[in-house]
Amino acid sequence: MFIKLAKHRKFEYTPHYYKPEGEDRIRQRIRIRRQRQRAKGRSLVWMIAMLAFVLYVMYLLSQIGK
Repeated sequence: MFIKLAKHRKFEYTPHYYKPEGEDRIRQRIRIRRQRQRAKGRSLVWMIAMLAFVLYVMYLLSQIGK
């Protein structure tokens, strides 16, 4: 009759609230990072195209000089 019963466990819980400002900042950082990546890729392609064009013009000019 005198049995020791188990007590319920006590715990500490601090609720986490949704912060849309923080999420917006993260999305903006990701967007800026992606834009930088694309710009780097575009500039490389642009430089290669310009180099090819200059080489082609030099080739044409050398053919005219012969």
